[in-house]
Amino acid sequence: MKINKKALISYAGMIALIASLIFGLLGYSSTNREIENIKTNLLTRHMENNIILTRKYMNGNYGKLTAGKGTLLDKDGNSIEEDTNFVDSVMEDLGDQVTIFVRENDNFRRIATNIMNDNERATGTYLGKDHKAYETVLNGDIYIGEADVLGENYYTAYEPISDDNGNVIGLLFIGVPTKTLDTITDVHYAEVNRINTIILALRAVALGSLIALVTLSLMEQRALRKNVNQLEAALEDEKEKKE
Repeated sequence: MKINKKALISYAGMIALIASLIFGLLGYSSTNREIENIKTNLLTRHMENNIILTRKYMNGNYGKLTAGKGTLLDKDGNSIEEDTNFVDSVMEDLGDQVTIFVRENDNFRRIATNIMNDNERATGTYLGKDHKAYETVLNGDIYIGEADVLGENYYTAYEPISDDNGNVIGLLFIGVPTKTLDTITDVHYAEVNRINTIILALRAVALGSLIALVTLSLMEQRALRKNVNQLEAALEDEKEKKE
């Protein structure tokens, strides 16, 4: 029996193509997840580092903040309400937008900020009890993550400002609009993604080809074994006829 090599090669090629697609898609998905994880980790680290720097900058500028007169007071007892020098300096040095909140009962009011609302600084606006960071900061912990800031999505860090007794009297905020960072990261993401796609495609094709070669070899061995068995059976029949 003649081995149909064209059929074997065609079948093996189909297996190679399917294998390449499967491993390529799996690799692509895995790489995308890794890139997203790296992006998230870098943003978290950025916020962690910059909230520390901003707090040090705030302490150096105002000293120990205290609550009084319905607002926050610096070390000399002066209100810091609507002060723009500190928040604008941080923006210039670190590139982050900054807000200082004072606690009013169970809410937090912006008293110094470079966040704009209707082309004006958003002083007098509130964090809101439904804010993602609210429960975390009210308990005295730092919140880092995405959050809505006056209708716009930001990567943020909110750190409680506490008095000597550990009571939360205000908040320090830094943030960057997600659309700003996404524009920057997407450029790098696209280039990395392009390179990874090429690498994954080459790996997938190589692996698919290897699978195809192994499959082709096994199929040829099976076909040869079948032919040998048929030949042995024919010889046995011929032998019996002669006897």
